[in-house]
Amino acid sequence: MVIIVTNAYSKKGGAYQLGNIIKSGGEGTIFHVIGKNNSCAKIYQNSNNLGELGKKIQAMIENPPSDPSWISKKHRSIAWPIEALFSDNRCKDFIGFLMPLIDMKIFRESHLYFDPADRIRGFGGGFTWKHLWVTACNLASSVASIHEKKHCIGDMRETNILVAPNALITLIDCDSFQIFNKTTGKFFYTRVGSGEYLPPELMNVSFSQNDVDRYYSDLFALGIIIFKFLMNGAHPYQSRGKLVDDAPSIEAKIIKGFYPYEDLKAITPPDYAPPYSILPTEVQDLFHRCFVDGHKDREMRPTALDWVSTLKRAF
Repeated sequence: MVIIVTNAYSKKGGAYQLGNIIKSGGEGTIFHVIGKNNSCAKIYQNSNNLGELGKKIQAMIENPPSDPSWISKKHRSIAWPIEALFSDNRCKDFIGFLMPLIDMKIFRESHLYFDPADRIRGFGGGFTWKHLWVTACNLASSVASIHEKKHCIGDMRETNILVAPNALITLIDCDSFQIFNKTTGKFFYTRVGSGEYLPPELMNVSFSQNDVDRYYSDLFALGIIIFKFLMNGAHPYQSRGKLVDDAPSIEAKIIKGFYPYEDLKAITPPDYAPPYSILPTEVQDLFHRCFVDGHKDREMRPTALDWVSTLKRAF
């Protein structure tokens, strides 16, 4: 049953009038909220599984991550739910949630920054190596805040990481994250994943049929995205040579696990990747832990805090 609503209510006594549609997808629609310039509302489009979604959103509201950009810059780096929304003032039927409004004229999907052609087309020389480095550090800081509360992103990829020209970031689609319910000690698992960001141990796992903890998967995906920011959009396993001739896709290359930046005789990285030597040794060491040691042993992958401290120190 499709939900049609023009007003939404919260348990705090708020009554919100929904305005123009910002974005509509298969799961829900995001609306402007009249009179609240800094917030928007996501309203789920059908009633399937709303009860479970309501419990998940409430668990998120009760256990939010500390936002590393809010205190210093008054910017929301994590578009986390603020209030659960209901269809009437009795607050019985859950329909969605209130969350921070992100200015999409300023914040754009991250691949438009780490891809050199897109970056030059969009910003000329205005988004520099320093900006890319700070963006990677800001991302790691936000992921660390999420992990601190025992949540995971799960489907970490370039389209749910938004970046501004001043290197601030915002993580979106937070209701798809793996969420820890601090009251019950249980998890709401995520059912989605993107192949080129999945670690080898999860490459053929069905998330729809299995409850899979995504912490170590997050660490793998974070390493990939940081690598892309610092290496002109190249994927760390993207390579050519006899060892990967039978692995045409990134997913197949991840399974094989050959890291082309440490064995240039057998395989080589793409031509557009900058020299690996531009990276400080301690950053290369973290990439080694993530993509060489971490390919075999997930516990060897650097944490988000490892990345924050190293990127701050090495720049």
